[in-house]
Amino acid sequence: MTTPTIHSAGAIEILTTSDDHRLQAYVARPNGSPRGAVVLLQEIFGINSHVRHKADEYAAQGWLAVAPGFFDRVEPGLVLSYADIPRGMACLGAITEEMLLADLQAGIDFAAEAGPVSVIGWCWGGAVAYLAASKSSGVHRAVCYYGSRIAGFCERMVPRVPTMYHFGALDKSLPSEAIDKIRGADPSGSFHVYPGVDHAFTNHERPPYDAAAAALADRRTHDFIG
Repeated sequence: MTTPTIHSAGAIEILTTSDDHRLQAYVARPNGSPRGAVVLLQEIFGINSHVRHKADEYAAQGWLAVAPGFFDRVEPGLVLSYADIPRGMACLGAITEEMLLADLQAGIDFAAEAGPVSVIGWCWGGAVAYLAASKSSGVHRAVCYYGSRIAGFCERMVPRVPTMYHFGALDKSLPSEAIDKIRGADPSGSFHVYPGVDHAFTNHERPPYDAAAAALADRRTHDFIG
């Protein structure tokens, strides 16, 4: 398992939401003028080394990258191990949709200084990206990596901006019927299903990682957000 070395470009900054909540965000800035901005949306483990690595990676490619710490609503700075799924799920249960939308908007508004803002999320963050595409303002494009909760969201909301989806064909949390349901809700979306890979196939820190599929998905994402 290999991944390119990206030197840290980021630091923690504080965002303030419309409901006066203060949350940490990992912010990575490019050298020179940004080509635009990305708001990166975490899995259920907090703003961990994977999220920071992706932010640094996008900054190295010219984007301003902002990763809001949604778990600050539960415990400031909380980062969980990949084994601590039960606690991650408990954190999700404590965060309402209204809280998420407020935190999302704070991240989007902050990032807008750099130009058009795309939202990109993985797992839970993939579903949050769908939420942002459907309900947040100031979103240019959205990219959802294997967000299983999208299948529930799409029953009551649809994206208002161009949206791309990445799924692993072996992901039991997103069977083909769930993907078909999402396609039905967003027929203009850009859908990619990767054969032979599972959930979290783009996270280089987790065993399902597949370097070839991850690289292809990320190239498609970069082309899509422009």
